[in-house]
Amino acid sequence: MTPEVFSIDLTVDRDVVSEVLRAILHTILFYRVFGNIKPREVDLLDITYSAIDDPEIEKVVEDKVEQFIHNLEHHGNQKGQIAVMFHEKRTKKAWFTKSEEEICWEQWAVTLTTLICRTERDKLRVRKDMDKQLYSCLFNIIRFVNDKKDHIPPITTPDANPFPYQIVIPATNDSWGSILKRMLTESSQPI
Repeated sequence: MTPEVFSIDLTVDRDVVSEVLRAILHTILFYRVFGNIKPREVDLLDITYSAIDDPEIEKVVEDKVEQFIHNLEHHGNQKGQIAVMFHEKRTKKAWFTKSEEEICWEQWAVTLTTLICRTERDKLRVRKDMDKQLYSCLFNIIRFVNDKKDHIPPITTPDANPFPYQIVIPATNDSWGSILKRMLTESSQPI
């Protein structure tokens, strides 16, 4: 099974990278974590987005946002990448044994390019463009999840969240192809 891959590329003011990344991650998770969820609204710039009101999800998102910011600051990068992957658990049968394998059915590849604004005029111009980009990005996420449903596996388990997910930040020298290939072949511990 080849996972459906969605790419997101944004240019962001360095001062609000964490808020923008948080909005993107929460929006993806809000529309792809199946099960009983408690929604909440969050305001950012001139945009309101939906998030899941859950301490565990909030902690995962905060940890990944902090790790993302840390990588940007400590590696002197202007560009950062993060991926969100959703898995299906399948029973793999052998002669006399059964084991579970996780098959990725969807990936979100997010690339943020950061800008440092030197003047107030630059900051206003970048924020205006960023506001439009973020609105378009969140709208596209919603459009993708509504239009692209054929690849979602059937829910066959009564689990609270039938599809585990993973949020991964590639090493600075990895390409998207290598990180996605590694995530697909490694037996990692999704959340």
